[in-house]
Amino acid sequence: MDIKREHIVFSEQYVIDWNATRAYQVAYPDCTDESAKASASRLLTDVNVSAYIDEIQKDLSKLAGVSALGNILELKKILTVDEAQEPKERAGDRIKALEVINKMLGFNAPDKTEVKKTDVTLTNEEREQMIKDLKDKL
Repeated sequence: MDIKREHIVFSEQYVIDWNATRAYQVAYPDCTDESAKASASRLLTDVNVSAYIDEIQKDLSKLAGVSALGNILELKKILTVDEAQEPKERAGDRIKALEVINKMLGFNAPDKTEVKKTDVTLTNEEREQMIKDLKDKL
């Protein structure tokens, strides 16, 4: 992808808060507010800039220097703190860390279950059996 350094700066600034004028002023510090507003709007229509912004959006964790594994390792440090060296008030931090790790790794039950409506008519017995089966799965 052929993209100028200023366009890279603009794109990386733009995804921070989606303020194109501010992002343009960071990339081109000598421009006026009016010029930044017009030029930023025009720059957002540039094919290469748009593609780079899409690339950044797909991998914001890379730009932020954050990864799921890194987060888990930091949470593990909180989780494995020696209780003798830390006050009991920190127990809440360890519980929260464990909850976050479990959620990140998918160990928890899903937060929501998708139910699709069909045009099938069920008898009361069939409906009750379906409810029982669903409860058994949870």
